[in-house]
Amino acid sequence: MRVPDKSSIIRFLLWAAVLLWMALIFSLSAQQAAQSSSLSGSTIKTVVSVTHPDFKEWPMEKQNSLIDNYQHAVRKSAHAMAYLVLGALCMTALYQYLIKGGWRFAAALAICAGYAVTDELHQLFVAGRSGQITDVCIDTGGALLGILIVWLAHWAVKRKAAKDASIRYLKELNITK
Repeated sequence: MRVPDKSSIIRFLLWAAVLLWMALIFSLSAQQAAQSSSLSGSTIKTVVSVTHPDFKEWPMEKQNSLIDNYQHAVRKSAHAMAYLVLGALCMTALYQYLIKGGWRFAAALAICAGYAVTDELHQLFVAGRSGQITDVCIDTGGALLGILIVWLAHWAVKRKAAKDASIRYLKELNITK
């Protein structure tokens, strides 16, 4: 029996993380409108309770008004954040392969944008939900940011490693202190 090497295990785990995150996005998209609004409303309540300790003492009308005012922004931010994580996970998984930088970037973005499209199509079949092109754009923008974050982190680590190697080489030649 062949034992998988370390890189195969890492690849498997990273792609499993991508698929699990996609499943989470799918499950959130499968929530009916009322359930989804309730989830974002309770998130807003939790955050506002921390930032305004007296929030629970406000009249219910004022509490609901505040929640309604933030509902749209919170929902769109959640879209962007969910896909930011997906973009970061995809890019990290793709770094495990010998793919040229531009192709890796394009592949990660294509996976995320493609999933955003299928996610919005899926919502067409969920009670009270709708698929929206603007959400695909928000999702893709979030994914792009996640991809860029991973790319920048990888670039910085690679640059530091090259600098450290240069310093070690110069020390070996007794050129530096």
